[in-house]
Amino acid sequence: MAASFEVELSMAEAPSDAQGRAVSALEEAARTVGLRLTKRAAGRLEYRPRVQFPFLIMLYHTLSGERMTVSFEPGSSGGTRVLIRGAVARSRQAVAADPDHWSEALGASVAPARPGDDGP
Repeated sequence: MAASFEVELSMAEAPSDAQGRAVSALEEAARTVGLRLTKRAAGRLEYRPRVQFPFLIMLYHTLSGERMTVSFEPGSSGGTRVLIRGAVARSRQAVAADPDHWSEALGASVAPARPGDDGP
């Protein structure tokens, strides 16, 4: 089964600009965790397992619940709050849960913990 993860980042750009830049910036980072962009919507990008041969491997990853959603919302102090959440294969969960993996790709900063959030 897939292991879940959640990462919150902040970017200086407006949400629409941040999303436009993220489409290409996240391509390699998503591929590293076994995902590819499958759907774009306003304020949201959706990723699913990448197409691979044999097809049964992709089907297994899909059925086990591997996916990722990246949402872009206005930040409380300007800029954009980027929330990356999803589930990937257990062997790739450590990379997916690492904020630096995503922040390096996006040129973003790790969002400070909000009051009431439990840290690791």
